[in-house]
Amino acid sequence: MIFSHPEPVSRKTRILPVFMPFAGCRTRCVYCSQTVQTGTAESQLENIYTLLQQTLASAEEGAGYEVAFYGGTFTAIPFEWQERLVSLAGQYIASGKVTGVRCSTRPDAVDPERLSQLRNLGLKTVELGVQTYNNTVLTNSKRGYTEEVIVSACNIVKKSSLDLGIQLLPGLPGMDKKIFQTDIEKTCALAPAVVRLYPCLVFENTVLARWYARGEFAPWGLDETVEALGMGVLKLWQHGIRVIRIGVAQEDGLTDSLIAGPFHPAMGNMVRSEALRCLLVEKMEQLNKPFSRLILPKRYQGELWGYKGSHREFWSQQGMSPENALGWKLPVFQMD
Repeated sequence: MIFSHPEPVSRKTRILPVFMPFAGCRTRCVYCSQTVQTGTAESQLENIYTLLQQTLASAEEGAGYEVAFYGGTFTAIPFEWQERLVSLAGQYIASGKVTGVRCSTRPDAVDPERLSQLRNLGLKTVELGVQTYNNTVLTNSKRGYTEEVIVSACNIVKKSSLDLGIQLLPGLPGMDKKIFQTDIEKTCALAPAVVRLYPCLVFENTVLARWYARGEFAPWGLDETVEALGMGVLKLWQHGIRVIRIGVAQEDGLTDSLIAGPFHPAMGNMVRSEALRCLLVEKMEQLNKPFSRLILPKRYQGELWGYKGSHREFWSQQGMSPENALGWKLPVFQMD
């Protein structure tokens, strides 16, 4: 049996992140640990503009950065600032310093007319912090919108000729693995260009931290998170959807404020390994027998055996060993 791996071809993009903590946010969600900036919102945006201007002016010609506005609700800041910031980045597209602009925002903060204006200035991708489609979980998390709003927002982004990104937060209050798999299915139906998966964590100075201390909230365990996300990632791959982030990035001081939850610095590797295991199990079931030999793209040899060899015992029980699991340069799998 020969088959192609369902993961879409990876396209490396040089991201220039511009963090805008809490900018444009009207409320604070139960899991939010962002620090509200001191000073006025106007001064915060002025500082962001000046820093971005200096960074782009000093960048090399042809650097190929995609400027990404993260951390707040970009489309909820004053529109003149949305125009100024996107336009600033767009000025450097002709020189090759910038390839495009992306932003993250909430589903209830998108307007088709304004998105079209921003697209003309250089906006390329809009990532929506969907988190979940389940109305009960949305209410528990104090998100302030419903599934209907999410679907409408996704359609608005796509009809505006912009790439759609969807961000999900598995493990929110009231969510189980069944709800998460439903979230994955609904995401596949909306066909975004990219998806990010951020398992819910408990940080200091959040509503979740208070609930956790009182025993009112229990985050998912690491093993169940890896299992659920592995199945979810495989389904996204099979629908041709790129998964560009799994787990929060490990930044300085992150673990200092982390109280509980399924954080692991190798979360992405662990989840991709589980997704690969699920894929190969599906293929074995189609063959109706364990396979005697597996030839796979070399890039997946490490993930086949799992993080620190966590899947070696499983594959050993299936008759697999390094002797009959071989890597090759072709981008397809062969299974006998």
